Amino acid sequence: PAAAPPARGDAPAPTGPSWNVSLIGADRVWSELGVTGTGVVVGSSDSGVDGRHPALAAGFRGGDDSWYDPWEHRRTPADRGGHGTHTLGSAVGRDGIGVAPGARWVGCVNLDRNLGSPARYLDCLQFMLAPFPTGGDPFTDGRPARAPDVLTNSWGCPPLEGCDPGALRPATAALAAAGILVVAAAGNTGPYCGSIVDAPAPYPDVLTVGAVDRNRRLTDFSSRGPAGGADKPDLVAPGAAVPSAFPGGGYATLDGTSMATPQVAGVVALMWSANPALVGDLDRTRRILADTATPASVPAGAPCGGTRNLVGAGLVDAYAAVRAATSG
Repeated sequence: PAAAPPARGDAPAPTGPSWNVSLIGADRVWSELGVTGTGVVVGSSDSGVDGRHPALAAGFRGGDDSWYDPWEHRRTPADRGGHGTHTLGSAVGRDGIGVAPGARWVGCVNLDRNLGSPARYLDCLQFMLAPFPTGGDPFTDGRPARAPDVLTNSWGCPPLEGCDPGALRPATAALAAAGILVVAAAGNTGPYCGSIVDAPAPYPDVLTVGAVDRNRRLTDFSSRGPAGGADKPDLVAPGAAVPSAFPGGGYATLDGTSMATPQVAGVVALMWSANPALVGDLDRTRRILADTATPASVPAGAPCGGTRNLVGAGLVDAYAAVRAATSG
């Protein structure tokens, strides 16, 4: 079928930090600690990125190995659907929409028309492990030294697309072994218990993110644990009515754990920018994020085996996490 016309944002540019950025204290990190994510690279696997968007253009790392489109083989960042522009904007966008506006980004298209496959998901995860130049061979031209530091992944691979539960395990294990933190959306199949099922969200080496609203309440749609007998999600972040960039230079407001996930990736970028010795130390980074998280509101009676399977350690706190990352 003919491709749908490109999505375009029709909301105006924000004035000052968006509510979600302020809720997790990222704006205080910028103003009080002077940390914006400089020196850290965030990798986005999604529907693409509008590389010309004013909130994102200056943050693109550039070079011949910062963009890969295995679907349409476009040579420069573009986004037909808008989802990837929105999610990346929440991680590194400027003009108040992104948590780490000083960080740079690289991108890969793993969702074309909001549909993926195990092969394309793996294509992008492989690119993030060892980026290669446009037209290059990923097996011989990969450059591990150019890998991004933290990955934001607002997607899941369900059985409908051909994924079995372990399909992406070798990829996330390789990324973790390389010291690259994989942050992934819990999914939007709440309020059912045990609904964190689509790879890679259930994996123990992935930092899985659920969603709360502006009142710190768990959203109905945020998927719940347990996942494979383990507590999931790991954390929550704002995911209801989140404003961010959209193709064409405009902005849009969306809901989903997709919106929450890049904010946590942005917090990691702030932490690693503030203390480069933490880069690649996944265990300590995850520990700090959990220890500094703040309480989130959950349904009465805490179903699904308790609070940990609803909101994990709680709502991510950028200010407290960066302070902890630079102490001791």
